[in-house]
This record gives sequence, structure tokens and C-alpha cells, in this order.
Amino acid sequence: MKQLARVVGTVGLSSVIILVTSLLVFGFANDNFSFLNDFISELGARGEPYAFWFNLVTFVLVGLLLFVFGLSYGLLLNDKVLSFLLSLFGLGFGFTAIPVDLQLADAPVSKAHVLAICLGLAFWMFGLSRLGYSQRIAKRTRNMANCSAVFLLIAIIGFVLGAWSMPITHRLIFAVVFGWIAITSVQLIISEKHITPKRSV
Repeated sequence: MKQLARVVGTVGLSSVIILVTSLLVFGFANDNFSFLNDFISELGARGEPYAFWFNLVTFVLVGLLLFVFGLSYGLLLNDKVLSFLLSLFGLGFGFTAIPVDLQLADAPVSKAHVLAICLGLAFWMFGLSRLGYSQRIAKRTRNMANCSAVFLLIAIIGFVLGAWSMPITHRLIFAVVFGWIAITSVQLIISEKHITPKRSV
């Protein structure tokens, strides 16, 4: 069990490292991209330099790793529903590789890109909710899931109230989601207390 947890944690942590590295590399390579004011998806938009490679690495590769992480993490906790939800988050993230069209916001590819993001995030939230109330799982794991959900809501509410822009909200959401994945992955790698041997009923 401990060895499996380490493998799952390594997969999750790898997805975070690849994502951050990819954003930095492609972001600095694109002179027209602003880390503060532009959406991350703009690096993979139609007509942007290195868009194909950005989408392949940042969304497809990371999405596949997230799919494996979500599927394995749920199974590690003996929770098939959690496994299903988190793996769908990974698929949703992977499908954001469909490039947006910056000139046509209503283009089918642009709508598909936004839909993939929304569905993936929804599945991730449902997964956190599942973690948050499960009494079979370590208390600190439940607390971290609940705190992540609260921070995500704060990021969205802040935008609605005009405290910050949508691109900033976008980055805050990324920070919350992948921050949770990173912390969870590290816990899996270094500690057995993150998981419980009980099976779901």
C-alpha cells in the first residue's frame, strides 16, 4: 500500500511540475503573453507561436497524468465514486487542448474549450465534496479538501465583487486546484497516514 501511494503521489506531483514548467517556458517564449493580464489558454490559442506544443504538453500530457492520478487516488482510498470524479477532471483538463479562437469567442472550438474547463472543474469540486464528508479518510485530508473548496469559492466571489480581474481569478483557480494536487501528492509520497485501509460500503 505504501509503495502504491508513493507511485500515485509521484504521478500527481509530476503533473504539477510539468504544468508549471510548461507555463514558464512557453510564457517567456511568447513575447505577446502577459503573465499578469492574459489567460493561460491564450498560449495555446489559434495562431499563437508554439500553440501546438503548448497544448500537447500543458493540456494533453498533464491531463493524462491527472486522469491516472485521479483514478488511482480514488482506488487507493477504496472509493470508486471519487476515482470516477477525479479521473473525469483529468479528462476535462486534457480536452482544454482544443484551441480557443481569440478572434471568434463564439466559435465552436472556443465554446468547446470553455466547456471542457467548466466540466473538469465541476468534477473536481464534486470530488472534493466527496473527500470532505467521508469519515473513512484521515481528518487532515478532509480538512484540506474543504479548505480548497472554500478558497476556490473566494477566488470566484472576489471576481464577482470586482476585487480582481478574470485572468487573476483564472490563476487563483489554477493555484488552488494544483496546490491541492501538489500537497496531496507530497503527503502520499512521505506518509501513510493520508490513507485508511477501510473499504467503502
